Amino acid sequence: DEWDQRRMDRGLSPSNSFRDRADDASNGGSPVINGGGSGSSTTSSRQSHVNSSIAGLEKYAMEQPNLPQYDGTFAVDSHDEQDPTSIEYIDEDHTSEKSKSSWSSRYSVERQLMAITGGLDSRALCDKMDRLHQSHSTRSAHSTSARGMFRSSPAAMDGNNMDYDDYTSNSSTYGAGYGNSFGGHYWWNYVKGTLWSEIREENYDGTTQSLVRIEKRKRLRRRIWAGLIALLSLVVAVAVLVVVGNPKQTKDGGYSNASASGASQGVQDTERFGEVTFYVMADEPYDFADIRRLTLELESLPSDAEFLVHLGNTNSDAQSQCQEYGYERSANILKESPVPVFVLPGDVDWATCRKPERALQYWAINFGKFEENFQPHDFKVDHQSDRIENFAFLHRGVLFLSVHIVEAETDSIEWTTRHERNVMWTKEKLSQYEPSSYRALVIFGHAAPSSKQGEYFWPVVDQVKDLEKPVLYLHANAEGAFQRYRPFGEADNFEAVQLERRGEEAPMKVVVGMKGMDPFSFTRREPTARDR
Repeated sequence: DEWDQRRMDRGLSPSNSFRDRADDASNGGSPVINGGGSGSSTTSSRQSHVNSSIAGLEKYAMEQPNLPQYDGTFAVDSHDEQDPTSIEYIDEDHTSEKSKSSWSSRYSVERQLMAITGGLDSRALCDKMDRLHQSHSTRSAHSTSARGMFRSSPAAMDGNNMDYDDYTSNSSTYGAGYGNSFGGHYWWNYVKGTLWSEIREENYDGTTQSLVRIEKRKRLRRRIWAGLIALLSLVVAVAVLVVVGNPKQTKDGGYSNASASGASQGVQDTERFGEVTFYVMADEPYDFADIRRLTLELESLPSDAEFLVHLGNTNSDAQSQCQEYGYERSANILKESPVPVFVLPGDVDWATCRKPERALQYWAINFGKFEENFQPHDFKVDHQSDRIENFAFLHRGVLFLSVHIVEAETDSIEWTTRHERNVMWTKEKLSQYEPSSYRALVIFGHAAPSSKQGEYFWPVVDQVKDLEKPVLYLHANAEGAFQRYRPFGEADNFEAVQLERRGEEAPMKVVVGMKGMDPFSFTRREPTARDR
């Protein structure tokens, strides 16, 4: 018939045609008889289906003139090297290449396919089926296509995408892969899929290559997280070094703090509380000539002053020294101050008197709790019960306290007892206030820190050096001029300031704040009386 004639025109044997074999198989070796019952109808329908399939495949083979055609005849003992699949061919979808089966000829898939399809190998057949499938479907066929199934087979387990294009990574359908889109969804999905999620529903198409991609994503994800953790550890290490760093005080009296964390906290406290400004003086009035000058200094006190501290020796005149009226006169002058005044006892106030106990009583009557003469004020002041000259208060993040320390030697029992009470008072205040409640500590005393005053300073320094806060000790002039220094080498956060000699300067301005590296600043002022 026409089918046999076609095969004969192409140089093929009609006796070996696939159609004859199909006829024999469908008829059980007998000719087909149309009609005659349901068996005959079933056989005829099956034969019609086979003929339609062969006609479709034959039409495809005719449309590919460059494809070699074979009659499906193979020797039983032939090998893959003798199979038609070893012959080079070129079609519109594939470049020239040579493919050899690694199976034995007895189990060759290519031989069976080509025998059934009349010369179409697996690749050409998959291409044909993919095109037919895509032409009848409007959705993406990544995981259900013939090629996709083939790529999931052991023959495509390398996952290197060398033999077949990775069409899943170039999909135009959003959701089937990342695609080449540069929109916001793409980058969000890429970042999410790389850092913490596989996004299997968007990156998995059922093929081996998709599994390889997911594994690569996991490996990349581990590397990224390892890098982020390493970077974070480095940042934390640097921060710890900065916080734990201990800048030393310079020789000229610069910033002194046991820890930079105190400075950092101090900056925050300064922003919250602001700077604290007060003025300090000592040894005034020394005689009757100083009375007028002291009055002028108090009248000219700058408006930024929050309070004034007198570090002792308020009654130093030779005629009135140790006399009750001398204390009264000095107290009346200091009461003219526009800001609250805190007063400490000095050497000539009582320790050098013939009757020191009585002189100290005069002092306590006139200067004890002296700040109460300035009501109302914003300071909540505590006084030691048996030593009213020792006061303490917390003001805008700065802890202020005073201790009764003089240079003149007194009775040994009184000396020891007084220093013990000073130590108890200091430690009591340090334990009363949480370290987080204040940013700096300021201690007022009359005498300079030395080994002579060691009964007080040694135990106190041992405690305050671990505060990680700046500590300032202000004292009256012992000898020499203004001086800012560190009296104890083991306490980097402890510094002392000695005032200028009496009569040389006006009350000195002190500012406590940490906007810069120095927590304390001092402004020395010319006497007001000289300008007038």
